[in-house]
Amino acid sequence: MLLIKSKMVHLCKNWTKLLEEIFTFFSVSSLTVGATAFFITFIGHLLLGLKPNLQICSAAFLLCFSVYSLNKLTDVDEDAINMPERAGFLAGRRRLVLYTSLGTHIISILLIFLVKPLAAPILFVPHAVNAISGTKLIPGVPRLKDIPVVKSMSVALSWGLLTTFLSAIDMVVISWKLIALVFYFVMVKMFINTVLYDIRDVEGDRETGIRTMPVVLGTRKTVVILLALNSTLLPLLSFVDGVARLLMMVLIVYGYAYIIHFRDRRNPLLLDIFVNGEWMFASILFIYYF
Repeated sequence: MLLIKSKMVHLCKNWTKLLEEIFTFFSVSSLTVGATAFFITFIGHLLLGLKPNLQICSAAFLLCFSVYSLNKLTDVDEDAINMPERAGFLAGRRRLVLYTSLGTHIISILLIFLVKPLAAPILFVPHAVNAISGTKLIPGVPRLKDIPVVKSMSVALSWGLLTTFLSAIDMVVISWKLIALVFYFVMVKMFINTVLYDIRDVEGDRETGIRTMPVVLGTRKTVVILLALNSTLLPLLSFVDGVARLLMMVLIVYGYAYIIHFRDRRNPLLLDIFVNGEWMFASILFIYYF
């Protein structure tokens, strides 16, 4: 009996280790963030009252995979402290990551061009935001990304613009009011998610001089602000109905839960699964409407 129990424990440990290695690979290789873009665009369609277009969602996946893979090549110093697994993944693979990033970006443009050629420029929004926030526009004035909060805001703005407007490509009758509502919803959610990652990375950011919200304000005040921001999404429920209202409500309530849970630094892998993964979970719950 003890021998059987020992074998079962050993087997469980092996499976746990294997699953952890698989999830880690998805995280450090940018596949997780690409999947997040896919599912946000999927949800964006539903919030706009549209049937999700898998070709458009796939273009979002490829683009964000490309952008974040390139970012990993420039964030090696911070990752060596905050995410040593990611730094280890890049070792000896920098050229492969570069070429893969360029290739997936080209494919994403082709996918959107086949759906709606005039919408292709939307795919350059993340690059434009990165260029503006990462460049010294005025001599003597720090880059926008070096100003506390602005970096997180630029990331959230990029996600909001990209996924909302990609979702809106299929709209027959354009409703700018609804587009603005969905854009604000996605932007706030992604700002919250980005700052939670800053809480995870607070030690590395402090050592490398990056002034994020948790570094400047402290974790406690940052969490209070995130909870307040999540609360600003509640009034949006009165402007939507049906599946969009239920979907928003689920995401808002879930937002409160993970802000509180991840107020302390936890396993980075769990952050990827339960924070970025919220869009995947919501998509699975509402796949009936696809």
